This record gives sequence, structure tokens and C-alpha cells, in this order.
Amino acid sequence: MEIPRPDFLQLAEEAFAELPQSIRELLYNVEIDVKALPGREAGRFCGSRGVLGLYHGLTREQMLSPLSGSYLPPRIILYQRNIEALCFDQADILRQIRLTLRHEIAHHLGISDRQLRAKWPEGA
Repeated sequence: MEIPRPDFLQLAEEAFAELPQSIRELLYNVEIDVKALPGREAGRFCGSRGVLGLYHGLTREQMLSPLSGSYLPPRIILYQRNIEALCFDQADILRQIRLTLRHEIAHHLGISDRQLRAKWPEGA
């Protein structure tokens, strides 16, 4: 199911607002962006229809290091068309945005895909 970009952005904002305040506070200086499909920023996954989101940057722990000052701020990207392709209605899109956003936030917190699959299979 495809929806207009402004509607998708609204759902992404809603999903972010639903996160506990303690988690939102850990995302200081983390950009959250929406793109239609993975581009060059996705490296070997450029153009992939299976990638729903991407975390690019240092983990939170690495950001706290005195050596992290020369790096760009971390970025979470949600891929709208790939998320929509899995969904049947707007409620389903919101659910998938929630899962994808939480998955990428876990990467920001230093949790690997392997750890996610072991501890949170529905969101990995």
C-alpha cells in the first residue's frame, strides 16, 4: 500500500513520539530521515527492496568518546517504498515504522543484528 510522503512522515513522527522519553533523550543529535528507496548511502544494499531502514554513524557509546568530535552526527533512514511494500493498510505501515525505527535505534545503542535476532526476533 502506498501513501503520500506527508502522510508517511506524519506516521514516522507519531512512531517517534510513542517512544519512551528515556529513549528519545538518548537520540540527542541523531537525524531521522525518510527516503523513497535505498541509495548510495546504503552501500551494497543500494536499490535493495528488502532494506527497511539504515543506521549510519557511531554508536551512542562511541559518540561519548573524546575522539568522536570529527564525525558527522548519526543518521537513521526509513525507506518508505520498502516499508509500504510489506503493508496492507495505514495501521500496518505505522506498525512497521515502529519496528524499523526501534531496530535502527538499537543499532545506535550498540546492539548488533545478531543480538537483535536473539533477543527480539519480531523486530530483527
